Amino acid sequence: MIIAGVMTGTSVDAIDVALCNIQDEGGRHAVTLFAYSEAPYPIELEEKVKGALAGTASMADLSAIPFELASAYAEAINTLVKEANVTLDLVAVHGQTLWHEPPLHTWQAMSGPALSALLSIPVVHDFRAADVAVGGQGAPLVPIFDVAVLQSTTVDRVALNIGGMANITLLPAGGGLDDVRAFDTGPGNVLIDAVCKASFGKRFDNDGAIARSGIIIQRALSELQALPYFAQEPPKSTGRELFGEQMANDLWRRFSHPSMPSEDLITTLTELTAWSIADHIQRYQPSTTEVLVSGGGARNAFLLERLSSYLRNMVVKPTDTLGVPSDAKEAMAFAYLGYRTYHGLAGNIPTVTGATAPVVLGSIANAR
Repeated sequence: MIIAGVMTGTSVDAIDVALCNIQDEGGRHAVTLFAYSEAPYPIELEEKVKGALAGTASMADLSAIPFELASAYAEAINTLVKEANVTLDLVAVHGQTLWHEPPLHTWQAMSGPALSALLSIPVVHDFRAADVAVGGQGAPLVPIFDVAVLQSTTVDRVALNIGGMANITLLPAGGGLDDVRAFDTGPGNVLIDAVCKASFGKRFDNDGAIARSGIIIQRALSELQALPYFAQEPPKSTGRELFGEQMANDLWRRFSHPSMPSEDLITTLTELTAWSIADHIQRYQPSTTEVLVSGGGARNAFLLERLSSYLRNMVVKPTDTLGVPSDAKEAMAFAYLGYRTYHGLAGNIPTVTGATAPVVLGSIANAR
């Protein structure tokens, strides 16, 4: 099947579209990337989404967001399909997370029926709800893709994605699904990006250049390292409800002033991300040989240097080295999850999410 996987993460900075060819090769699924794009997030829609995330959006905006997302997704998908000159069989869309509070509920905004009507193609959407309904965290869901594409038969690996949040999949050599563990380690780029915007008017720290120029504020780092989430045992997941604008604004007010340059807070938050990722890897799979990095954080050279300094006996490298472009990985993963849903195959791993059972994820909208 030719499937478009669409991902918009907690950074609310782009619409990622991956066109994938997915085939069943005797029980093993092969996922091949045809084309990938990062479409700009419409500015007015971004403002509405960020208003929703901040709790200030009106009911009119909350009602409009799913339809405006469908329209923006349709435009991004159509543009890439035309450029790649392929015919789609299916679209699989994560949607925009507006709230994530497992095990109670989760909300990924996006109207599947509206997108299906706009594209005249079946659309798989709302992937997380079924897992939450059976006691799971609804996250992370990418690990089943990691097993299919990144697991080795000879070395222990970790698949690391650094988006707004950071999450890892532990891939012991030759293990089965029951051997896989995955969870959010804490913030990825979310706090760094927020302070970059507040201090310098920049959306992100390009290549870690700002963080590289500062020094660590030890009092702030120690305070953040003591947050209960880091010591919590998996399965676990987190989001902007904890590591979000409110925390970033509080940190900026307290630690950015003339006697303490703003660079120092960005350096400190970069160190927090590196430390929290490394700490979880060392605690839960110290035998790791390779750490395979994807997501926007894979482009932050200073962050990866700090991560490598904690993981001295491990090789930290992008997933690109295994044929999975780091920017495209999550969109590819949702294309694969859509394939599983369309064929009635479970998409969650109970040992990862904490669900009581494997379940088929998402809903299929087929408007035409």
